[in-house]
Amino acid sequence: MSNQKFSIKKRGDFYVAFDTEDKKKSYGKVSIKTGKFVGDTRCMVELCNYWDENVRKKEDEIYDKVLEQIKKDVADGDVSAIDELLRFVPKKNLEAYLPEK
Repeated sequence: MSNQKFSIKKRGDFYVAFDTEDKKKSYGKVSIKTGKFVGDTRCMVELCNYWDENVRKKEDEIYDKVLEQIKKDVADGDVSAIDELLRFVPKKNLEAYLPEK
């Protein structure tokens, strides 16, 4: 197993793993939007961990904040914003959320 270190940089819609010595040489990249990796497997774990830290955790923070606001709105008896939000959720996802009959 390689102990090689990489310098991770944002380049367009990707996080790219560069060699720490030859700073122009890249080994792989991960899409910021999808999390899909392309490249040398030596940098895959480091790139995917970087993506988790910089993309996934930020998304999770937003979901947590929205859930807290939903709880507050329900407790206050105001579900109008929740109703608006749910209109953007595909019907099949809403149906999947409901308990089976």
